[in-house]
Amino acid sequence: MAASCLSRQLSHKPITASQFLEHFQRAWSESRLSWGGRQANRRIPRNLGLAVSGGADSMALAFLCRQLQEQNLVDGLTVTAFVVDHKAREESSREARTVATWLSDIGLQAQILELDWPQGTNVSAFETHARRLRFQALGIACRDRRISALLMGHHQDDNVETTLWRLCSGARGAGLAGIPPIARIPECHGLYGVSESGSSAVLRPRDDRAGAPSALVGNPTTLQVQDKDEDKQPGFHMATGGILLCRPLLAFPKASLLATCHQHRIPYVSDPTNFDPTLTPRNAIRSLLSPSSPPLLPRALQAPSILSLIKSSHALIEDAIAHSNNLLSQCRLLDFNPSTGTMLIRFPSSQTQPQSQPPTRTPHFQTQVQSLTLRRITELISPHPHNHFPLPSFEKFTAEVFPSSSSSSTPTNRLPFTLGGIMFHPFQPTSTSTPNRKNHTENGNTWLLTRQPYMRNRAPSLALKLPDRESEDMYSPWKLWDNRYWVRAAVVPDTGERDPDMSAHYTQSELDGVRRCYDAEGLSLVVRPLRQSDLQVIRGMIDGQGRGKKHHPPALAALLKRLALEAPGQARFTVPVLVVQKNSGDNARQVPLALPTLSCRLLSASQAQSLLQTSMPWTVRWQWMYKMIDQDPLKLMGWL
Repeated sequence: MAASCLSRQLSHKPITASQFLEHFQRAWSESRLSWGGRQANRRIPRNLGLAVSGGADSMALAFLCRQLQEQNLVDGLTVTAFVVDHKAREESSREARTVATWLSDIGLQAQILELDWPQGTNVSAFETHARRLRFQALGIACRDRRISALLMGHHQDDNVETTLWRLCSGARGAGLAGIPPIARIPECHGLYGVSESGSSAVLRPRDDRAGAPSALVGNPTTLQVQDKDEDKQPGFHMATGGILLCRPLLAFPKASLLATCHQHRIPYVSDPTNFDPTLTPRNAIRSLLSPSSPPLLPRALQAPSILSLIKSSHALIEDAIAHSNNLLSQCRLLDFNPSTGTMLIRFPSSQTQPQSQPPTRTPHFQTQVQSLTLRRITELISPHPHNHFPLPSFEKFTAEVFPSSSSSSTPTNRLPFTLGGIMFHPFQPTSTSTPNRKNHTENGNTWLLTRQPYMRNRAPSLALKLPDRESEDMYSPWKLWDNRYWVRAAVVPDTGERDPDMSAHYTQSELDGVRRCYDAEGLSLVVRPLRQSDLQVIRGMIDGQGRGKKHHPPALAALLKRLALEAPGQARFTVPVLVVQKNSGDNARQVPLALPTLSCRLLSASQAQSLLQTSMPWTVRWQWMYKMIDQDPLKLMGWL
């Protein structure tokens, strides 16, 4: 098998730097991920990282990237090659150093990344653990060097093998579209600056949304629409950034990469186990695809046919997305509140649904498009990563929000349901809604979407580790809570004000002083969902004004009114609250300090000190960002 690969290189020409750049540029510019909705700048990044194993694929990639530099084909290009030392075998460190030397000889910067294996790692799951540790090490190294694109050496043969293996495993649809040229880095979810984070952008609702309801009051099933002051909606910070994987060699067969290495005398290693068909199913597929006379596979399973299948699958995906975009444009996002994770959406009525499908479209295709649309909508506020739920799981719910055009009216006996981590509540405007507001919601198919309630004992709790004393960092590291909010916090000197200046500056000695006190008292800051008991604590600490009467004290009443406006019903108990926790023996007492995403301070430092019965010459400061989301649905539904 190895000899066959070597002989094939003679019939293929080496890849030139200009050919490589052309395919790299095309893959980058055509990917939605690479530009994140910003069409103004879609050129390839000028700071690249390479994952180099020492095989012919990655060494050819390294050489071609170096050629881009030497031939000045890309202005200001910086390339850093990363070699992972798995530390799994005695010779792995020596092999990593050898590959790093080869890269230096080419003229590239090379960095060896040594994996740190945790104690008790299951040897039987070595590949799984190695993959996770490898991508995390690569992602962190890229983040530290401000690299946004990590290139890998996957080629056309890999694409064919992967697709054929998926076909044999029963995959359909998107599973047969092959290896994506651009993808988010895997195994790094929740790593700030690596996975869909590292910077931020401010999203603001459109100015021409006058007349759209923007606040809700009451029970989710009988909600009242109210107006918000538009001046109080400056927008919100959404996380952006992160590392993208790029595979610019997918258009080239393995033989072209071998020819490139041979032509330019680029050294590489060849693993003989990759050619043993008895070791892995992937090796068996590779063996069946190898040139032979007669071919070992029928024409329908040979490489040209599989490449045609990949192309057709891509076309079907693009077609489904186009139809989904059209369906989204028929929906109206009446309210979107990332600070509480709620949305109010008017879905199309049966009268606005297309009367018939084109002859080439089947009813199942329409259901697939509706499922894709529902998934894109739920992912805007879902506590799960992208594509966490397969499309078939959405199919049985499509009729709930996309009524058939054959029905004369939208069903009146709508019931709440949960889908994709989201609770769908049927919306019924109250009689007190103003006429123009009712026009926006009374097509009988408006739904309030909220994060589904937490399962018992499954509510997420996140401890924030403050910087060490003498650290110049004021805030704790950014952490992802509930897969929805990036949060961080700091303790700063208490000025005695209930709402201290969130932008005030402090000296290093002032920060060290409050951190010393914080550590001495055994305190910690925790983010968790708001609880009913938190409201009871606040009620007990508010001035006696109104106490013992039927009416709530003014401060508590204002808070409850705001929660009713922005997080009606049980949705308020999915809102994050920042608490201070005092660890005392086996007990840990928590006192709520703030609702970070609502910019609402619940208790002053003196009130928290009284409840904890501890010295607290400090107060808390926080920052938050919403998770990265796809902006296209927001635009298509008229919010952006």
